[in-house]
Amino acid sequence: MDSDLRRRMLSYYDERASEYDEAYTLGTGTASIRNPKVFKAEARVLAGVVAQIAHGRMMDLACGTAYWLPDYGPNCSSITLFDQSARMLAEARAKANRLGIADRCVFLQGDFFEHEFNEKAYDTVLVGFFLSHLTEAQEPLVFDALRSMLGSFGRFVILESAWSAERAKVNAKVERQTRRLNDGTTFEIYKRYCDRNDIARWRREHDVKLRIDHFGTAFCAVSGTFKSGS
Repeated sequence: MDSDLRRRMLSYYDERASEYDEAYTLGTGTASIRNPKVFKAEARVLAGVVAQIAHGRMMDLACGTAYWLPDYGPNCSSITLFDQSARMLAEARAKANRLGIADRCVFLQGDFFEHEFNEKAYDTVLVGFFLSHLTEAQEPLVFDALRSMLGSFGRFVILESAWSAERAKVNAKVERQTRRLNDGTTFEIYKRYCDRNDIARWRREHDVKLRIDHFGTAFCAVSGTFKSGS
């Protein structure tokens, strides 16, 4: 993915920050699957997965508005929320304040490709809907960062957009999409949906043990550990 498209995607997420959560609460705001009930129902499933796994020292990587914070927040002693978008982080901070847990949160703005993450600093890392905006060639950078950040018994959770028969009616598995904000403004983003073959490839290429916690029409959730750290 070229740098110009990355800049345009950052602009999109900056502008979408105030309405981003509607993808989960209303089932709107994305380019595929017209039935909003699918997004709303599967978002509740993902919330349960995150609540079950997250604990201890937590990193929410590419956190966006920290939509899942109410689910993992009670289980975590400290929480680092990392995102490139200042407006997304502002929404995340507001959510932490409403939940009364801002004193346990650190908010970091940065570019994933340039940031140096603290080694073995976390027990859980959540990667929510980030890999789908990266090319397959960029995936190893994420798994390398996870391996570095997690302690010996640390666990990661990947939430992603699932490739399904319903998706295929509207989208290509890998494509540039037009996204429209509530005010009608349009942006172009890069999107790559996740299927079970992708998950199998992660196992082979990144020395990880993986468990598919959910694979649905709209979303999937995969948790794992690194074999050398088990």
